[in-house]
Amino acid sequence: MSVYDRWHLAHPPQGAKKCSAHRKAPSAEHGTGLRWQVRGNDGDGNPLPKENFEHEQDAKDRDAELRTAARTGSLLDDKGGKILFKAYAEQWRKTQTHDHPTAERVERMLRNHCYEAQGSKGKSPTERTAIGQYPMAVLARRVSLMRDWIADLALSPNSALLLIGTVEAIFDAACEDLIVSRNPLALKSVAKPKRVKTDVIVWTPEQVEDVCQGLPDRLQAMGYLGAVTGPRQGELFGLAKDDLDFLRKTVRYEVQVAYVGGRLVFKPLKNDKPRAVPVAAPVIPVLSEHMRKHPPVKVTLPWCEKGSKMDGKPVTRLLVFTDENGKPYYRQTVNRHWHRAWNAAGVPDQGRANGMHVLRHSAATRWLSKALNPAKVAAFLGDTVAVVIDTYAHWLPDDDNLGRAIMDDYLAPGTVPLKTSDRPENALAGS
Repeated sequence: MSVYDRWHLAHPPQGAKKCSAHRKAPSAEHGTGLRWQVRGNDGDGNPLPKENFEHEQDAKDRDAELRTAARTGSLLDDKGGKILFKAYAEQWRKTQTHDHPTAERVERMLRNHCYEAQGSKGKSPTERTAIGQYPMAVLARRVSLMRDWIADLALSPNSALLLIGTVEAIFDAACEDLIVSRNPLALKSVAKPKRVKTDVIVWTPEQVEDVCQGLPDRLQAMGYLGAVTGPRQGELFGLAKDDLDFLRKTVRYEVQVAYVGGRLVFKPLKNDKPRAVPVAAPVIPVLSEHMRKHPPVKVTLPWCEKGSKMDGKPVTRLLVFTDENGKPYYRQTVNRHWHRAWNAAGVPDQGRANGMHVLRHSAATRWLSKALNPAKVAAFLGDTVAVVIDTYAHWLPDDDNLGRAIMDDYLAPGTVPLKTSDRPENALAGS
């Protein structure tokens, strides 16, 4: 780093005329622009942008800052800051250890909502504001660009937050790479949508019965099993014959079927931990009859587990639930039947909350309402206690009556040391 006097020649030629005041030879830029200039490189030989100052002391102060930054490794890479957001985001994305579905989701979100559509200047494929065409340093400096991008997103609040979180992670990485000095999405002035929590109305036993009876014969047992064990949908699709233990009345969930990269695959559970869940006694004969009428079928699918030696290799399982052609079920196929069944049963419309995932919510809420240890409920669901309480603890239709009964018992005669005249029923009688 060095401070350079733009107005005077450091090495004047022989016989050059010098200023009487400074005794220095004037340069061609004498008297134009700011006099003092800071020059230097980033330590790897790459020149830093030249910065001009009016006063010599300001230039010396800046020179000292750059020297300290270079020595401590915190000097920003100005050249790196010129990389476009799209180029840097693609570099970042390819280094992540996401599983296949998450990687596909991240790629799709960035492509649809951040990058310019071909032939559409400044607009994404959704015809909204794009940011992929801006240099990273420009987006970090001009926060208004990020505010405009968020305001123009055509997404639900929760989906928008998921996308914003991904872009925020990209800027965090850029900060660590020293190509930007700050994450614009971390600033207080950047308003983000508020997360919307939909309180699912859990189904009554009668509603579960009506909907399951409205399903095609091959899917009815799946509905009943989901209602009493609370699995994720893909875990039901991946259930094998050996996962059912009729003697102990348990089911073991250890594999799921998913649609990844345009094909069906087997993959590990969300938390990679197989789990055993008790099965209600009335459902055992339903499963047994289902397997008599529709014997399990051997299905071979590729294994999907990023970073695993098994990734992409074929795996065969004797699946309990398959369609009439012996093919495994997947979300789109089953959801069509499910939608028709709950509509026909007259279940109040909750939109997506009436998907098969409502069975998971219903099972969890029933367990919790009967005071089953939340840790055990979490073990049954394959989730953490915090997620179970925050996501699956809902009201039941008879909760008001249950709450009243608890307080009736609390104030029952002989249980509370109140004077007769102070008892609630006497107070009401007096009024």
